[in-house]
Amino acid sequence: MSFSAFEPGSVSLGSLRRQCLFAVTILLVEDSRSASEAIRLFAAESGARVRRADSLHAASRHLAIYRPNVVIVDLGLPDGDGMALISHLASASTPIHGIVAMSGHDRSAWQEAALAGGASACLEKPIPSLAAFQECILSVLPDATTRRGPDAQRQLDLTDRASVRAAFAEDLQRAKCLLEEGIRIEDADTVAYCAQFVHSIGEMLGDAPLETAAHAASESAAAAQALLDLLTRRVSGSRNSAIRGVA
Repeated sequence: MSFSAFEPGSVSLGSLRRQCLFAVTILLVEDSRSASEAIRLFAAESGARVRRADSLHAASRHLAIYRPNVVIVDLGLPDGDGMALISHLASASTPIHGIVAMSGHDRSAWQEAALAGGASACLEKPIPSLAAFQECILSVLPDATTRRGPDAQRQLDLTDRASVRAAFAEDLQRAKCLLEEGIRIEDADTVAYCAQFVHSIGEMLGDAPLETAAHAASESAAAAQALLDLLTRRVSGSRNSAIRGVA
């Protein structure tokens, strides 16, 4: 699917379509497929183009050949701290000014450090609305004033999108595999990363038991195992739903 394509019936068309980010290029540094898919749909609705990097290493490869208008950096990445990438981009000899820090943790815990490190704006996952996404990206663009049009308060419901549901299922499977390995080799860092990753998924899904289990997973081996058991059930449930859907 093209990043600029609209799914049939997703939004009202014509003059109600607000393409306020037309031709804006975004590099999204985010390891979660489901979070990435949600942002891709918001960007497509707004006229922006998105490339995704799922790690710091992948981001460096993109940035070696590509200079986006905006870089959105998730702070919790599998191969390092997103804050380091933000600082690097902001202090480079040719800095990128449109840097957006993003995290699933409460904004009060990281916003100050992100802004001090060079971010121009912050996004907290899950992003509450299309308007919130658009306003955040507009806030880091030098031509934001000319891009802003009459307010069009629309909701873009992502939970019913097949692509988002598929991305959530893939994220849960990935988290399950990582957590199994982390528990097996007693790697506390991997367990902690999985806990943060799953907590963000739980927030986006509105899955309170998943959020609670993920929050506790770093506290003890028993809590980590409880999260793994829950993930196993969720993954099994997703597979069964998929089978019923094609039966």
